[in-house]
Amino acid sequence: MIRCIADNISTPLGWITAANLAAVHAGQSAIALHSGQWGIPTPFCASLFPEKSIEQRFQSLTGTSGKSFTRFEKLLICSIIETQQQCDFSFAAPDVLFIFATTKGNIENLDIANNSKASVLLGATAKVITRYFNNPNTPIVVSNACISGVHAQLVAKRILEQREYRYAVVCGGDVQSKFIISGFQSFKALSTDPCKPFDALRSGLNLGEGAGSMVLERTDLPLAFNQWCLAAGAVRNDANHISAPSRTGEGSFNALLAVLPAAHEQIACVNVHGTATPYNDEMEAIALSRAELLSTPVNGYKGYYGHTMGGAGIIETILTMHALEEGLILGTRGFNQLGVSAEVQVTSMHSNTNKKTFIKLMSGFGGCNGALCWTKENNILQQKTSQNERLYRVIHRVHVTPYFAEVDGTSRNLLGEDENCLTALYKKYVGDYPRYYKMDGLCRLGFLATELLLQAAPDIANTTFLHDAAVVFVSRSGSLANDEKHQATIDSVENYFPSPALFVYTLPNIVTGEVAIRHKIYGETAAYIMEEKNTEQIEQLLSLSFLDPATSLVLGGWLEYRNAADFEAELVMLKRG
Repeated sequence: MIRCIADNISTPLGWITAANLAAVHAGQSAIALHSGQWGIPTPFCASLFPEKSIEQRFQSLTGTSGKSFTRFEKLLICSIIETQQQCDFSFAAPDVLFIFATTKGNIENLDIANNSKASVLLGATAKVITRYFNNPNTPIVVSNACISGVHAQLVAKRILEQREYRYAVVCGGDVQSKFIISGFQSFKALSTDPCKPFDALRSGLNLGEGAGSMVLERTDLPLAFNQWCLAAGAVRNDANHISAPSRTGEGSFNALLAVLPAAHEQIACVNVHGTATPYNDEMEAIALSRAELLSTPVNGYKGYYGHTMGGAGIIETILTMHALEEGLILGTRGFNQLGVSAEVQVTSMHSNTNKKTFIKLMSGFGGCNGALCWTKENNILQQKTSQNERLYRVIHRVHVTPYFAEVDGTSRNLLGEDENCLTALYKKYVGDYPRYYKMDGLCRLGFLATELLLQAAPDIANTTFLHDAAVVFVSRSGSLANDEKHQATIDSVENYFPSPALFVYTLPNIVTGEVAIRHKIYGETAAYIMEEKNTEQIEQLLSLSFLDPATSLVLGGWLEYRNAADFEAELVMLKRG
């Protein structure tokens, strides 16, 4: 059994969970219109910390200015300190593992003034934070777009059930910057008014800053009174589009099916993603309808916090836990009139309940969707305990660098020496997928390496067996090569021209979406970041997908792209049994 024993929320509405719950209960929002912020030419609505408030909070908690830490690192450390104070053990203990969820971390450092590439590497950032708490273990970083916070909780559950660790400190967060705001503006996805989730007049999302942290414990004791337990979790892909939700809600629907208790009437509410964009809210409504949840209360918190990105799945999970402890289903701020095709029961006002089970639902770029079931009910917990199935075998291997490509140890001809290695591979071994030329370098590498892997297994390619596969990539630099390209489009006031076609590839998980779309893979997709290539840990991360009973095949491994002359893909195909 995996239970939550400590938690904290740090946002512009409050530095601790209780303050956040009180603010939301009072209907408060930190969303405001910002003009001229970070030199961005167009106004935007967002929930931002007041200037220097993170630094001041860090100093009050630690007694130091923390000059060696970034603003993002200080925010996460502050939140984790609050959870540590609720625990009677040290976070430096060897049976404690840190798991982080973030989309862009220190990306604000990637500008002309700072020119600090090292500090934007998420694995290095995670190590900086764990080192503050003197933890000896290598942290795990989940960077799976908007579902990162939900996915990190699922990863923690799976790792703890393997009994190597007793505790997992799960922390998710993001801060906003010119890099992120400009990118979302290029999509025309941001509203200049406070957002209206699921409302007929919704016009786009607001972004936000914040961090959430929770301590999960593995225990063999019976379910204790007043403790939340993670009964089930799942991640599924739409295999539809890298930046637009499925019109049929495929991924969200399948994720919901994997976590729903048999009796829907036991569910207090479904806390949705609810970004207030036309397509996301419609997609979630369709998924809820397909899952027969039209009579279940639905709520969302983006009207209070904005979209806190890597922190959203954790912040919103914690807030729902504490609201239900008070017997409350929180209202959806900004919602007035239903504006989606399915008759979902969106809460406009706070309401009362005595139920103690809820579903957390999220979706994100790259076609990823995640769902969790949290409960205090013994019957639901027993029903959803996952089976620890670790029997699998490697059936094919692919290794690609600028100098060679090997499949199961056999070299593949790269053609002309004067031609780009990846393009040469594409022309010789694929050749019929024009979308390849729209991809960034990381996606081209992952796409081609996966093609070679599947060509080695013609009995698996284009089968139903493949459609349920998991796609899992681990890297060091993530999307840094494309991050730099996007940064170049916003550095100059005179040449400010952020492009949506460029910005969409500034997420490390987009490559999983490209592979899923190509082969209609609707299973789990995941992107992890680690500071250095570690074969043992990579295998562990890949094998976690087999703890989902729907997964019988995993495609993935190390995928590192720095530039056109410096990259490596070392992928495997793993089969259950």
